Parts: sequence; C-alpha cells; structure tokens
Amino acid sequence: MKIFFRLVMLVAFLGIATTSRAQELGEFKPKDDTFGLGKLKSKPKKIYISNFSINYQLFNEKEKTKKGGALFRDKGVRGDATAELMVGLGSLTENDFQTITNTLYQDFVIQLKAKGFEIISADVAGKTETYDGFTKASGPFVITSDKPGIITAVPEGFDFYYLDRSKVGKAIAAKFATLDKTPQNLSKDLDDAVVVSVDLYVFFMKDVYAFQGSAANIKIKTQLSLVSNETISAKSDDNSIAFRKQVEYVTGANTINFVCGKYKIGGSAESVYTGGLKKDFTIENVIDEKVIQSYSKGAVDFVGTDTYFGKYYEAENKSSSKTTIIPVDTKKYNEGVIKAGKAFLDFHLNEFESNFK
Repeated sequence: MKIFFRLVMLVAFLGIATTSRAQELGEFKPKDDTFGLGKLKSKPKKIYISNFSINYQLFNEKEKTKKGGALFRDKGVRGDATAELMVGLGSLTENDFQTITNTLYQDFVIQLKAKGFEIISADVAGKTETYDGFTKASGPFVITSDKPGIITAVPEGFDFYYLDRSKVGKAIAAKFATLDKTPQNLSKDLDDAVVVSVDLYVFFMKDVYAFQGSAANIKIKTQLSLVSNETISAKSDDNSIAFRKQVEYVTGANTINFVCGKYKIGGSAESVYTGGLKKDFTIENVIDEKVIQSYSKGAVDFVGTDTYFGKYYEAENKSSSKTTIIPVDTKKYNEGVIKAGKAFLDFHLNEFESNFK
C-alpha cells in the first residue's frame, strides 16, 4: 500500500510539474533522505516550525588574476592580467522578497493544518530546556547574509530562536557545541513533536567553466532556479592584509528537514525526513538565460630593449572589468518563485505526512 501511495503521489506531482512547465517552471525532480519513518505512526501529530527562511541571490562579484612573467626560454615577458565581473538583478525590491516569503510561509502553515497537524507556538518551545540560552527573534525582516551576494528573508508572523554566539559564555557554548542534536533534543522536550526546518535558496546564476591558458577568464550563466546543491565563487570583501582571502564560496541547497523523537542511547533522532532536489528546479522566462564573460590577457614584449646588462623586457599589465545588471520582470519573478517553492514544499510535506497513516 505504501509503495502504491508513493507511486500515486509521484504521478500526481509529475502532472503538476508538467503543468508547471506551462506555467514557466522547469522539470521538478525531488529527492529525499529518510530514516525510521515507521515510528511516526505512534507519534502525536504535533509540529513545531524551528526555521523558515528563504535566501535570495541578488548579486555576484568575481575577480581572477593571471600572473605574467618570462616566456619560454626567456624570449620575452608577459604582463599580468586581471578580469573582474559583477552581475546583479535589477528592479527587485525588499518588498518583493518579503512578499514571496510571507506567501510561502502562510501557505505552508495552511497545508500543515489541513493535514491535521497541531502547530506548537514559539512561546511554548521557548520554555524548553533545549532553548535555554537562546534568543527569540520575530519576522518579518530581510537581512544581508554572511554569504556574499545573498539576502535572507524571514516571514511575517514567524517567531524563532537562535543561539547568539556573541553573548554565549563558555558553559553555554559547551552545552550547545553539538548543534546538530538541537532538533531531536527539542522534539524530546516537546513530547516527541515533529520539528521542521525550511531553508530555501533562489539563485539567478551559476559558474561556467572558463579555460584560463595565459589569460584571466570568467564566465557565468544566468538561470533562475531553486538550486539543488550549487556552489558559486565570489570576490571576498575581506581586506585584511595577513589573512586576505582571494575567493569565497557561496553554497545553496534547498532543504526541508523533519525530525521526530530522540533515542536515549546515542542521542540520535528516531525519525528523519530530509527533502531536497536531484537537480535545479528552474524558473523560466523571468530573466534572459545567457553566458556573460570577462576576459583579459596581459601584453607581451618579444622585442625588448638592449642595455649594457643585456636585453630588458617590459610588458604592460591588462585588466578587464564588466558590470551587468539583468532586467527582471518582477511580477513573473514573484509568481515563479512562489510556484516553485510551493511545489517543493507541498511534495515533501505530502511525502512526510503519509507516514502517519
């Protein structure tokens, strides 16, 4: 019966994906990683939303340098080459990101209630031993992420707790050193309620391989999508001298994680469902899909200048800097991200909830 149900669900969502393509969504290929879901049948249908955030890629800056030097057999020199590339989305405002996030959160709550879940409030969760020492925060807000080019939105009406490391003493820091156990600890404190965390990533570009050779070469491809597991390079804003970083890496992976119960021995969760994507879930016809490149190659001096000490070569350094602002149809952006986010959340919520039957 379980296999039949999953087949029915998959056919249904393939139908949704097909319809979504007509609604400017690409192929939807979900995946999940699960453990101990059979135990859910004996668990209360209560749930606490510990996190609901959406991360939007707004811009990206890159820089590459190809050092010059002596040519083969010292028959000249090549200058240094530097390529810079900055790409960003135009037209979008903080209100757009907040509206999308609010809509998806509100719909998620509606779906949970429709499936018979009792939603535990943040006030109740805040009284647990697990959240002792945590700080409460409330949406709505949009903040700049610690990941270059990313902003994070938290929905209106959503309260949550986080560990403020700037105020954590040694005793509390030691207590929460293993943060990966926080969900199952919280579930235990809430009488085996499900703890769910939603973390979505909307990227508008991806890195493309660019052959360097004797040049500095940067390429990116614009493609709006909920990313499966994407890592993109970015220019560092760390200007310290001793520890200057040339490149940072921004990683995004769309996930919804359900955790329930905790084993007394070992402290691992009794039941885990982690939903994700096998491939990027593209949102089409919102931005132009194209390759953008910045390329620079240092000058070469083959001739040189005769001096008393021998031949002297000097080559000019070259640089290329390109800035591209990508036009966005804000209405299509908002609608497309909401449709893609809802398809992702609905599928995995349905898959998870089916284990209570």
